[in-house]
Amino acid sequence: MKRNADDERLAKLLKANAPDVKPNEWFTPRVLNKLPERRRSFRWQMPLIYGVAFVVCLILCIKYVMGYGGDAVTVRDVLYFVVMIAVTLYMGCQLVLDLVRE
Repeated sequence: MKRNADDERLAKLLKANAPDVKPNEWFTPRVLNKLPERRRSFRWQMPLIYGVAFVVCLILCIKYVMGYGGDAVTVRDVLYFVVMIAVTLYMGCQLVLDLVRE
């Protein structure tokens, strides 16, 4: 994120009016070492889930189209296909958004 002149003026103003930090005898290295460890990041899970869901939806769409052997196309067939395409596109978009967000 780029900083402009307003950001720098605001930072200087906040630094100038900030109270002085007094040394605290309670936060020694010994106390800091007893603090719990940071939790691990699981940011990779959602892209993995969306990726698997996208592949499964894509395979199901292809199987549905290849396996369709009906003579007449009904409204239900069209609706099934539209919903399958919509879910597949949604999963693909979520996968791309999660990958771009990181």
